[in-house]
Amino acid sequence: MIAEDQSTEFKEDTVEAHRLSSGASCQSDQKSRRGPRVALLTPYTGGNLGDAAIQDAMIANIRLRLPDAQFSGISLNCDNFVKRHGVGAFPLCATDRSFYGMSRQRVEDEPGEGERSTSRATQKGLNIAAIKRALKSVPGLGRCLKKARAWVTIIPREIRHSVEGYRFLRTQDVLVVSGGGQLDDEWGGPWGHPFTLFKWAVLARIARVPYALASVGASKTTSKTSRLFLSATLRMARYKSYRDKNSREIAAGLLQRTTEDSIVPDLGFSLPSSELPSTAGIRSISRGRPVVAISPIAFAKPGSWPYPDPALYDRYVLQMAQVVSQLLKRGYFLILVWSSEDDKSVIPELLGRLDDEAKNRLAQQMHIPAISTWKDLVASLEDVDCLIASRLHSAILGHVTHKPIIAISFDPKVDWLMEDLSQPEYLLQIRDFTAKDVIEALERIELRRNVVLEQITSYQHRISSVFALQYDALAELIMAARRRSN
Repeated sequence: MIAEDQSTEFKEDTVEAHRLSSGASCQSDQKSRRGPRVALLTPYTGGNLGDAAIQDAMIANIRLRLPDAQFSGISLNCDNFVKRHGVGAFPLCATDRSFYGMSRQRVEDEPGEGERSTSRATQKGLNIAAIKRALKSVPGLGRCLKKARAWVTIIPREIRHSVEGYRFLRTQDVLVVSGGGQLDDEWGGPWGHPFTLFKWAVLARIARVPYALASVGASKTTSKTSRLFLSATLRMARYKSYRDKNSREIAAGLLQRTTEDSIVPDLGFSLPSSELPSTAGIRSISRGRPVVAISPIAFAKPGSWPYPDPALYDRYVLQMAQVVSQLLKRGYFLILVWSSEDDKSVIPELLGRLDDEAKNRLAQQMHIPAISTWKDLVASLEDVDCLIASRLHSAILGHVTHKPIIAISFDPKVDWLMEDLSQPEYLLQIRDFTAKDVIEALERIELRRNVVLEQITSYQHRISSVFALQYDALAELIMAARRRSN
């Protein structure tokens, strides 16, 4: 769907982006004195902690190989990227669509002309209203004019964004699409991220900047337009890897020769131990009780998901409330956590569904930690005995802390993760799971805890060498590009 409300001028974004990136118009001799510059492309607004962990993993591992590397983000929230990850940022897209657009603060309306009288403004408003009524009386004309107006707004913005994006890339050595489920048209449709990836691939080609896709996931690509954009994107990439074999199979349906590309798991698994925080001290307040973390998800929630399903969401909240009630009655200490800001909104609804007995136990048996970064989440998970989660990166960050996971899957990517870890017996489906299923899965984990932990450790050991090879290859690509630019 074409965006109709483009009230914020793109020019303001690009000016700020250039300021953040320390001057996109810098001269080549200034560039040669800096360390290698890497632009990381991600549809990241700051609200998803998994996306943040991916960027930190990429940055930390490249800096282990290239200590003077500087990173900029091409993201949906430039200020957030600079604050948390790098030295600069640039807007990912020029136009906003439903569930896909730049995160901005609202710009106050500019004051009107002081000399314009109230009577003149009123008369103009009446004239415009009369014209609108006349146009609405013509069948189909209003819709056509609305689409035409949208295109008139979008095209100049896209041109300006592309020109400024090219200038930005000319200050970089490499462009890396860094992890996450980026081969997907669920959020924003084909003209959302698929088009955005294609556009940046073209700009990188024109700017003669190598373009790489590292550990990306593939999911829903139902639109022919999406498939066209994504196949062209894959064709232009200098380096490609996928976070699981299923994503590579989906990519192979877009571009056949991808069957030779590497499979490198989600970058969240590659966080160096030096980046991991110490425990948040949950054990000290659990009073010796076994600790279970619950990370809910806003899947299908109206207003939070592109394809809402109120009945499914209501069923999910009800079943999770029953899980909480039963765990409290069994004497567990619970912590409620989240890996996405949208999921945080589920917690009050979940607690509101508890019965009176469970509510009376909350003060003694439940804690909700303050979480604003992925490190806060990991610190909280360090002390738990088990995690019940749905989002992919809630599960991944739980596994990073070597915790058993009961996954209530909302998407095949969660299934694929549990299969890779050889733990499908602890996998449930969000559309038909029950509270009883969750409790039974927890009982199975408690009986086989040592085996589960051994599987997690074995998996992380196996993939460590795969990550090393990928980061070595990316560092080599960066330095080769650096030498050519000098």
